[in-house]
Amino acid sequence: MEKRKVLLIGSMHFLLDAYMGFFAIYLVIARLDPIRAALIATATSLVGNLLQPFMGYAADRVRGRLLVFLGLCTASISMSLIGLTTDYGILFILVLLAYVGSSLFHPAGANISSAAGYAKKDRSFAVFSFIGTIGYSLSQPIFSGFTSRFGTKSSPYLAIPTLIVAFGYLLFSRMQVHGPEEKAHLADLKLILLKRGIPLLLLFLIMVFRSAFVLSMATFLAKTYEEWGFSRALYSTAVPVFFIAGAFGILLCGHLTHVIRPRSLLAISQAAFLPFFMLFLRFGQSGALLLSFLFLGLCGAVVSAGHGANIVMGHRVAPEMTSTISGILMGFAWAASSFGPTLCAYTADLIPAFPGMASGLLLLTLFPLAAAILSLMLPRIVDG
Repeated sequence: MEKRKVLLIGSMHFLLDAYMGFFAIYLVIARLDPIRAALIATATSLVGNLLQPFMGYAADRVRGRLLVFLGLCTASISMSLIGLTTDYGILFILVLLAYVGSSLFHPAGANISSAAGYAKKDRSFAVFSFIGTIGYSLSQPIFSGFTSRFGTKSSPYLAIPTLIVAFGYLLFSRMQVHGPEEKAHLADLKLILLKRGIPLLLLFLIMVFRSAFVLSMATFLAKTYEEWGFSRALYSTAVPVFFIAGAFGILLCGHLTHVIRPRSLLAISQAAFLPFFMLFLRFGQSGALLLSFLFLGLCGAVVSAGHGANIVMGHRVAPEMTSTISGILMGFAWAASSFGPTLCAYTADLIPAFPGMASGLLLLTLFPLAAAILSLMLPRIVDG
């Protein structure tokens, strides 16, 4: 039964994240102005991620099924409507609403998956993260394939499967946000941050540093392969390779925590990716596509492996407010890591041996390495 709950909330995670890449591919299909489209993407992502701690606090207060339901409906409807317009103001509102829906769902969904704990919390949350990451990886192909067959004006129909699931969940499921018998208050959060602030700060910084690198890879992988001379069909597959491999890394890490301490796994994942990254650069520059993809996938699997464990550690530090902690370690950390792509762009061509964006990506590897050092400072409480 508990395993079934994890798979169900994971399936909803897949559906929600499958919408979150629609705008990135729509801006190409609709030939939107890159600068204005980039501003929409940056502003809406930042606002949506900054909202996650507050939505997590709301989930800890409200409990029940409502926030998961609203998150699924809001994200699916608003993002599916983008194919109806090229007006930048309307697009901003629609994409912003989609990120609000995402911020409603993720902390509450993380709470449910962690509470289910069919084997261990690490394993349950790993499954939840794995399924969602696969959904995000397929987001752009889903929108591109559907609209190329039926036209962009048909994009609202993409919301239908998720709306059916959302209403089915609201009406028939008993799965809901959990917490202590007495609901959390803002004073409780202040007390948690005061007493357990150091491990939470370390976990937050680890998430920020890793996310800065991952976000830079997501932003500039296609550009890097294009600079190496690969065709559009080939460089368009680089991000899915990186993220799908990352999803399997998260899943594997979740299953290894019963034999290796989570903080040790976290430290290893933030350091052991580097050799694979260097081989990715080496073969990519030389034009060896398959080998570069192989090591790109291994790099993604290793560096992302500790993502789920990072969040579950936060749940162990503050079990009274797991939704709020999830919002801090997912949304707020992701927002704080948005400096990564900008720094990466400004440091392109800085290293002569690695011209173009490869130079910036190489310098960004310093952040996961710093996260590995911080992982060694975590107290034993995070291991459970």
